[in-house]
Amino acid sequence: MSTFAPAPTAIATSELFVRWSRTLSVIAIISLVLSLVAVLFNPAWTDEVFYVEPGASLAFGEGFRSNGISQLGYGATWGLSNPGTSVLMAGWFKVVGFSQFSAHLFFFLVQLAGAVLLVRWARARHPMSRTAAVTLVALCMMMHSLAGNAIFHARHDAFALLLFAWFLSYAFPVTANGRTRLLAFFLGPACVFLGLQFCGYFALAAAGLFLWRRTREDFVSGLCLAAGLVVGVLLLRWAYGHIGVWQAFLDNRGENFGRSFHLNKFYVSKDFIVLIPACLGLVLAEGLAGRGWRNEVAAAGWFGCALLLGVPIVIQLIGLWQAPFSWMITVPLLVAILPTCVTRTFSRGGWFIGVIAILFLLSCYVRLKELPMAVEQAGCRRQTVVELRRLAPPDEVALGSMSLYYDLRASGQKAYWPYDRFLPAHPDLAEKVRWLVLAEVDRPILTEHLGGAWEQVYVSESAAPRGAQGPYVILRRVPASR
Repeated sequence: MSTFAPAPTAIATSELFVRWSRTLSVIAIISLVLSLVAVLFNPAWTDEVFYVEPGASLAFGEGFRSNGISQLGYGATWGLSNPGTSVLMAGWFKVVGFSQFSAHLFFFLVQLAGAVLLVRWARARHPMSRTAAVTLVALCMMMHSLAGNAIFHARHDAFALLLFAWFLSYAFPVTANGRTRLLAFFLGPACVFLGLQFCGYFALAAAGLFLWRRTREDFVSGLCLAAGLVVGVLLLRWAYGHIGVWQAFLDNRGENFGRSFHLNKFYVSKDFIVLIPACLGLVLAEGLAGRGWRNEVAAAGWFGCALLLGVPIVIQLIGLWQAPFSWMITVPLLVAILPTCVTRTFSRGGWFIGVIAILFLLSCYVRLKELPMAVEQAGCRRQTVVELRRLAPPDEVALGSMSLYYDLRASGQKAYWPYDRFLPAHPDLAEKVRWLVLAEVDRPILTEHLGGAWEQVYVSESAAPRGAQGPYVILRRVPASR
């Protein structure tokens, strides 16, 4: 009896993954380890201080306030968006302590948990080896549009992957039931408290899902999400009203609407330099080869193009598009296109996996090449704050650069971290400032806003004076009588 032997076929991309599995696994694991090292050394930045400081103040028993954002007034109760992030961080600081590493580790673990859950969801629906899964997790952490939220800076958009996995768990369940509707409902309050940008994005995603599938379950789940968003807003209204900051919240939200339309800010992530032509290539390769413009591979390309063009415009129309929102494009694009292409031959879309692999390696290189300078700058920051403690009495007010936030916050010095353009609105504070602890790039801005005469009493050593921060300096206000 003869056995049936299948005809030889072209090597599928999935087979290439098997052949290169060890190399891919090693690269993915090394990149995750190095990214965790980067978490320890990368400096704070503006948005990070805005959202970490209320949590630190709450953990230290100083109230829910922030001295890192001048719109509210110094020492004012925090009344802007995303209160859930700061509350969670307060609990985190109580358990593991306050430091730059602990704060960055919080965002790192949040994004890593989201990446694992997202990949777990994908593996349950598409054949995927462990190697491919580990590589995809590393991709979710290291891509330019995602790494900035959890590794090379820290921002509440690190919750994006976690919330996206939550959305997919009810939008594409094995069986729809009451549990999926509860998941849809509770996603609403979570979005309100973790970031208002999530509210608009997942509302649009739910509407798009219903228009695509036109099912009763999608309609009901969409209503549950809408109800959850309303409940979340009502809870926020009650909480902010209780602490007296609801009007400050409304005023700040109003500033974000109607801002000018800047196309150059839409595609600031380097990922889009690769992804835009790659998605167009999927469509053109299928259509020009005579395989049709609407087959599964071409449809994946069309979907990617729709995301790349549509999401920034729609988000801008309902609020304000910002560079950190680039995940709104890359996450659904990866979830939709990679499972389609991973099972295809190279000529039928499998090449897209190669493009993503190259993008991943480039992202690792671009991000991690800055690690040596980050290590050096971390030492400069620590030494600068040590010198400040030696020179300045702890009760004298110091104004510091955002990049010095963690070292100054932990030093016990009375310090503020201003969003510089609002300083003229706080003349009383400006008059009290006796010390400036700054990165060189901030020096001309802050001395101009504060006025008066300043003398330099310390400058840090820096082997990389052209780095983003440059050397750090300490300036002392010269008394008017001198």
